[in-house]
Amino acid sequence: MPDKKSSKIINFLKIVGLTGMVLVALSSPRGGDVLVKAMRGNINRKDLKYKRSEFAKSLWYLRKKKYVEIVEENNSGIKIRITGKGIERVRKFDVDNLVIQPMKEWDQKWRVVIFDIPDKKKIARDAFSAKLTALGFYRIQKSVLICPWDCVDEIVFLRKYLEIDRNVSIFLADAIDEEMRLRKLFNLSTFKA
Repeated sequence: MPDKKSSKIINFLKIVGLTGMVLVALSSPRGGDVLVKAMRGNINRKDLKYKRSEFAKSLWYLRKKKYVEIVEENNSGIKIRITGKGIERVRKFDVDNLVIQPMKEWDQKWRVVIFDIPDKKKIARDAFSAKLTALGFYRIQKSVLICPWDCVDEIVFLRKYLEIDRNVSIFLADAIDEEMRLRKLFNLSTFKA
């Protein structure tokens, strides 16, 4: 779990990442507050109050770690862009907050995740299996789990984050054995068959 300082830096990265590029006015005494306007409502405003010195330190740190790059710099301000390394850093801290949202209207398809992760990656295998269960997947077999909701992006992220890309497959199925039991299990009785 990140500490308060790390949280500010991660939130800074999230804003830069989600907005694509941010223009920060250096002339403002609270230049970092410009970031808040870019993400109003998505991140707690209180967590992003930056004094100029704090902002400068955060920016220096993020540039040093190659999490952001300055695209343009002039008298009115600087344009900052997140790097691939910065995106990965944000994702690392977001793995604990990963959720799969049920669809308003089920598309009548099942997402089946199959994995065969070797013993040398046992920690990653156990973490992946536990996370799928926590996300609401139902275990059909030891390494076969199922979910009715759209979750391909989440699974792709998890397998990349855990470095098990080659060991995990995702299938989209129109029908599955014992479908009525699974519909009840996932509370899909209200969706038309």
